[in-house]
Amino acid sequence: MRNAFRLIVPCLAATVLLPAGAGADPGAPAPAKVAEKIFVAVFDFASKPPQLGRQLADTVRVRLRRHKEYEVIDQLTTSEAAAGLPIAADPKTVAGLMADRLAVQVALYGSVETRGEGLSAKLRLIDLTDPKTPGGWTAEFTDASERARAVLSKQIVERIRKQAEWQPPEYGDDAEPKSFGQPLNVNGRFEDALAGWDAPDNVATFHVPGPSGRGKVLQITTDLERAAWMEYRRKLLFGQADPKHPPKIGKDSSYASVAGMEGVHYYSNWIDATPGQRYWLLADMKGKTEGIFFPKIYVKGYLDYSADANALPERSLVERKVTAGQFAELPPARRKALLAEDVKKHPDRYRRECFRWYLSCRNPEDVWKHFAAPCPPRGGLPKAVRWLRIEVYAYWPPGDYLFDDVLLYKDPAQKAPLPEEKPRSEFLKEGGKQPQPK
Repeated sequence: MRNAFRLIVPCLAATVLLPAGAGADPGAPAPAKVAEKIFVAVFDFASKPPQLGRQLADTVRVRLRRHKEYEVIDQLTTSEAAAGLPIAADPKTVAGLMADRLAVQVALYGSVETRGEGLSAKLRLIDLTDPKTPGGWTAEFTDASERARAVLSKQIVERIRKQAEWQPPEYGDDAEPKSFGQPLNVNGRFEDALAGWDAPDNVATFHVPGPSGRGKVLQITTDLERAAWMEYRRKLLFGQADPKHPPKIGKDSSYASVAGMEGVHYYSNWIDATPGQRYWLLADMKGKTEGIFFPKIYVKGYLDYSADANALPERSLVERKVTAGQFAELPPARRKALLAEDVKKHPDRYRRECFRWYLSCRNPEDVWKHFAAPCPPRGGLPKAVRWLRIEVYAYWPPGDYLFDDVLLYKDPAQKAPLPEEKPRSEFLKEGGKQPQPK
């Protein structure tokens, strides 16, 4: 039944492309032309062990399905027609399977083997999209990196589509400008401990003397007992502790430590944002990193949500010595008046994050390294962003991290506002909402 269904589908697709008026009311409007999809079968590649070729074939299927012009036959249906087709398989036999068993226009098959630490794939493509002039190719794809399967699948799909896939911007794509104007953030070199940033808590964040030629630097320590540090941070937030007299908090390098859980966040003061602007963030960092674990320096954008607020922030509740329950029981007019008063007194508490980007600080050598990248990586800052903050963040591995010259600049090469680049993902275009059934 499954194969019978596959035979019917291309016929249905073809019917919508009949000339207007064929078998229809001559006076009726011509039906809208629907783009015909290309049906593709990716046979499991032959290999020893078998899962090697099966995994690469499945990765190619997944990647090819991202492109709407293709309808990729599922692995189960394809394997029922033929399993593990090697590169030596007769093209005429494969063409027969395409027509008689799967009703596809394009088929890919071949052989995969390990080559050192990587993979090598010898593949053949048969293209019967135009039966009068069959096409195709035979090619070898190799990669010796740890991500060989991902790299090969990208190369294979690009060869099938005859065009490069879109690739998100990566660190190093843009050369760092040789000169900048004035930094937008205050005290990015940490020479003045009280300016431009949150006050150090002197348990997890410190302003300390750096090596020769650096002056003071920011130190973030993450190998701390989590419960004690969280209690101290909460007291600092509500003005119930003094960073000049910090508590003694024990060391902890386990997964239950500060490093293994929240990590340490250190914020700059607010920076006025310019919609359509592109920025550069620069930083120097020293600290041991491991694989996917490394410090990140965020540029976060905020909007004003005070008009939509219906409750006081916890910090404001504590200052007014009222609980959330007590506030909720107040008459509506009184709640509204208190909110208006608090917004006027503490406008920064009614700012909500709406944009986020970070600078990756990978440093396995544990030496002073310089990092720089543009933000946003594509286009200009979204219109919704009214303020920016820089957030230095460190977590795992447990230990000490040093930062210096954390500086945000306007892009010196920019001459005019840039349009916002919208997400390429359909899911993100819908604001993260799942598509609803019709």
